[in-house]
Amino acid sequence: MLKELAILAQLIQSYALTGKLQKGKQLHAHLLTSTGISSTFIANHLLNMYAKCGDLTHALSMFDHMPKRNLITWTAMITGFSHNARFLDSVLTFSNMCAAGIQPTQFAFSSAVQATTSLRSLAFGRQLHSLSLKLGYHAELFVGSNLADMYSKCGSLDVACRIFEEIPEKDEVSWTAMIDGYAKNGDFHEALMAFRNFLDNENLVADQHVFCSALSACAGLKAGKLGQSIHASVVKSGSSAESAVSNSLTDMYSKAGDMESAVTVVNTFPNGWNVVSCSSLIDGYVEMDHIEEAINTYAESKRQGLYPNEFTFSSLIKACANDAALDQGTQLHAQVIKTSFILDSFVCAVLVDMYGKCGLLFSSSQIFEEIENPTDITWNSKINVLAQHGCGKEAIEAFDQMVARHNKPNHVTFVSLLMACSHSGLVEQGLQLFGSMNTAFGVEPRDEHYSCVIDMLGRAGRLEEAEIFIGKMPSEPNAYAWCSLLGACRTHGRKELGELAAEKLMRLEPENSGSHVLLSTIYAGVGQWEDVKAVRRLMKDSGRKKLPGLSWIEVEKKTHVFGAEDWSHPRKDEIYKKMEELLMRIRGEGYVPYTAAVVSKVEESEKERLLRHHSERIAVAFALISLPAGKPIIVKKNLRVCVDCHSAMKLIAKVERRVIIVRDSARFHHFQDGNCSCRDYW
Repeated sequence: MLKELAILAQLIQSYALTGKLQKGKQLHAHLLTSTGISSTFIANHLLNMYAKCGDLTHALSMFDHMPKRNLITWTAMITGFSHNARFLDSVLTFSNMCAAGIQPTQFAFSSAVQATTSLRSLAFGRQLHSLSLKLGYHAELFVGSNLADMYSKCGSLDVACRIFEEIPEKDEVSWTAMIDGYAKNGDFHEALMAFRNFLDNENLVADQHVFCSALSACAGLKAGKLGQSIHASVVKSGSSAESAVSNSLTDMYSKAGDMESAVTVVNTFPNGWNVVSCSSLIDGYVEMDHIEEAINTYAESKRQGLYPNEFTFSSLIKACANDAALDQGTQLHAQVIKTSFILDSFVCAVLVDMYGKCGLLFSSSQIFEEIENPTDITWNSKINVLAQHGCGKEAIEAFDQMVARHNKPNHVTFVSLLMACSHSGLVEQGLQLFGSMNTAFGVEPRDEHYSCVIDMLGRAGRLEEAEIFIGKMPSEPNAYAWCSLLGACRTHGRKELGELAAEKLMRLEPENSGSHVLLSTIYAGVGQWEDVKAVRRLMKDSGRKKLPGLSWIEVEKKTHVFGAEDWSHPRKDEIYKKMEELLMRIRGEGYVPYTAAVVSKVEESEKERLLRHHSERIAVAFALISLPAGKPIIVKKNLRVCVDCHSAMKLIAKVERRVIIVRDSARFHHFQDGNCSCRDYW
């Protein structure tokens, strides 16, 4: 009988190790219908098999119905919850085991500590630490290392160091836990200091785990030079053939922006490319805005027979979002649907973001609605998209839903919310949200939040309040805040405050020509042409040039870029013929050029000519002669759309019966039937 049980247990264990869940279920069913399961020994093996295969529903069902539970039963359940990211359940099960009078083994204890670390629950971690002292486990290498790791990741690095120093056998495992704990907690400098101390110990030998942790810290700091020196140590130790180390090297070089070295590492892999390194390359190219190289890397990985993972798709879709490449993004979406990655929170978040940045708010919202359990990341993507499209009320409603569903907002959430309020004129709601950040949600306001409030008050013309708010800030406003205030002074004709904002901005960003341009516009608005000339002379003498206005549109998978008065396009004759036709038609609808937008002392007729040849007008005219009737026109622009073009776009959309979407430097404008989604507030 004992021999039969041992064979049966060995079979179940093999299913657990190889992940053959269906085989395990079939065996379980056979046992239930034949002999039943009276042995706690076999029941524990089945429970462990279900837990290791990720089927916690069956594992918990067995656990709940077992007439006898021993230490192994409890340990299997605690470990199963922890390994399947059910960290709170793991901790609660550990507590229940202790309440039942069963003393945990060091393995159960370590699983509970690891779960506590993932929950970032310092309070419960301290209770476990106290229990470890009582049970004498704190001196055990495995438990001590996990406790040190818990404290370091929960931010109590002094306690972590003390525990680490108390471990009697300070070997490679302990050092690796410490270095890795620092790196994963974002304390990259401390991680590298610990790594240096590790190397100074002649009795210790660096292995792939230590190197991976140190390279992760270099990646976090974008410290390519230091990473190169670690690379040399890797080669010297003979660890460069390890795939985990090679992947870490690729990631480090990619994050440091050294794509040449990253590609060199990948091309020297003994077994060729792998999906992890490929994802690092793609992400590196995306961060450097080298979108074409990212797409080419993806194509090469497919040629090599690699199957993309969720990180690959996330990076590629992010690239399409940044480049507003809708066709490419749509194709990637189709590929994601064919996989299980459509359920991944990161992939869903970047899809929501991609459609939003490409101008398709409805598609972005539809993707979000299909997500069964949105995470903090996906909620943030939705709120950010609504902010970009100026949907302030909808953004606040989404935030209320997010909180109601027990998702915790962070600093990113509030930046998007305040932007949404700013672009919608919801000043009181925005101020209320800003005030609730710390008191209600424990989010300390940062520079970007203060800047959003300044922008919000400035757009609403409440410049006196903006001045008072600046005076009460804990630190000096950043460049974005002064630029926002300067723009508001231009809109609302506040010369003196505008001069102050321009002076502050010039000090913070001396190479930014935008401050000079906005200041000259303020002077032109009040007729101070000599001051306009002085500012322009200053720009010329310092070698600063006004950023040219550019607009671009994607037609048949090709991006067409236009500048003001651009005569370089092969279809220029058709484009300008269409522009003249549009001008006549919108004049019939009441269009009157807003010549005050031209900051030049020239004749009115010349001002009108300059206005109708702005880049976004050329791009729309090209789209109208190139795209099928009824297809939305989506134009991207690197500067803020001017008042005159905004008025013209509303009427062009009306006479052409088309939806025209313009993404300028601040937000999206949806033009339809003579109206704009911004309600002339931008």
